[in-house]
Amino acid sequence: MAGREPTPKLSLERRVKGFEEIKGAYRPQQAVAEAARCLYCDDPPCNQGCPAGIDVLGFIQRLKTRNFSGAYRLIRRENPLGAICSRICPTEQLCEKECSSTELNEPIAIADLQRFVTDLELEKGIELPPKAKSSGKKVAIIGSGPAGLACASQLALLGHSPTIFEKERIPGGVLRNGIPEYRLPKRIVDRELDYLKRLGVEIKTNLEVKKIGPLFKKGFEAIFIAIGANEPVYMGIPGENLEGVYTAQEFLRRAKNNPKGLKIGRRVAVIGGGNVAMDSASTALRLRAREVAIIYRRTQKEMPAWREEIEEAREEGVWFSFLTLPTRFLGKRLEGMECIRMGLGKKDRSGRPRPVPIRGSEFTMPINTVILAIGQRSDPSFSKMNPGLEIDRAGLVIVKKKTQATSLKGVFAGGDIVSGGATVVEAIGEGKRAAVAIDKYLKKQG
Repeated sequence: MAGREPTPKLSLERRVKGFEEIKGAYRPQQAVAEAARCLYCDDPPCNQGCPAGIDVLGFIQRLKTRNFSGAYRLIRRENPLGAICSRICPTEQLCEKECSSTELNEPIAIADLQRFVTDLELEKGIELPPKAKSSGKKVAIIGSGPAGLACASQLALLGHSPTIFEKERIPGGVLRNGIPEYRLPKRIVDRELDYLKRLGVEIKTNLEVKKIGPLFKKGFEAIFIAIGANEPVYMGIPGENLEGVYTAQEFLRRAKNNPKGLKIGRRVAVIGGGNVAMDSASTALRLRAREVAIIYRRTQKEMPAWREEIEEAREEGVWFSFLTLPTRFLGKRLEGMECIRMGLGKKDRSGRPRPVPIRGSEFTMPINTVILAIGQRSDPSFSKMNPGLEIDRAGLVIVKKKTQATSLKGVFAGGDIVSGGATVVEAIGEGKRAAVAIDKYLKKQG
């Protein structure tokens, strides 16, 4: 049996010279041929592997028979951000990992097929699906990231009136500000946001909500908290306040919205080993940095970044310094970085070997720009201003998994403020789950 035909990719030279989307899309004949490889299982494991609940088998069957409109309607019904997920969802760990075709050859290219279908939908114009009769119920959604957008779209379809409150000037959260243009173009996010507005979702920007109590007084009968975990984590070492030291959140935001206004040096060090670190490193190359290094205190084996992202970064020219820990940033305007070599000790709570400094191994690395990509946390002031909202030790909101309900009546939560930092598609799943629970809650209230 023939394996999948790969989707086209930009040449390496073109990739690192701009922010053009790396990956191309299937042509119709390619998509139909790939859909024909599906085994059409009676109990499709790919469906179970999708946190957003897409009927993967269903849309592939429609695609095979060239029922393209039926395919994208099926995706849209369950995932209001299908075009986004097709570009950034880790399908190789979810639906494609579960694919039965893997035992025979290769898994079906589900992400590529979904992108073909949803891009076609965007090209033709998104059709508004049927909505339930208006309930007259108002729901406030705090945050316009993937969880908030998914919750709002489902509530609108269920007949309610959702209003999203976003503190930034432009909605979209991490989709708009945290994912590089070459992975997720702004035009795709904008089209999905436009669909939500046409659906009846109101989005209010430049409006930060700190206290949830006043929202009830304004007539909202339920609240969904989706503020993310956007507070940067710092290393706590000398020199972090120097010019030339950025957090990954700030760096990626500025690179996506105004890349020409972001000046970086010739030598860039990215501290961290997750996907955000890989995005930051590849973005720095596109901003014409001469040398970009990932600095990580463990080995590649322990890196949390997806393997594909690591290999793409390495292919583009990023080099890696493993078992290395920065201890000080040098200069009046960043000129260098003191580091120490690390060894691996016993496993810590994460299940990974604990990095241990090696005495006498200190060295200095010449650096012009540093990007801190070592994590993020929730805003600690939010829970303090909302007494009764239960949080855990990490400051994350505690919810009931089946309903996303918090400890406060009529208040639900999802996304990174609950998980601490999961995938976009998992946040979408939580937003959908919350919408169903909110719908039931509102009906009980009468």
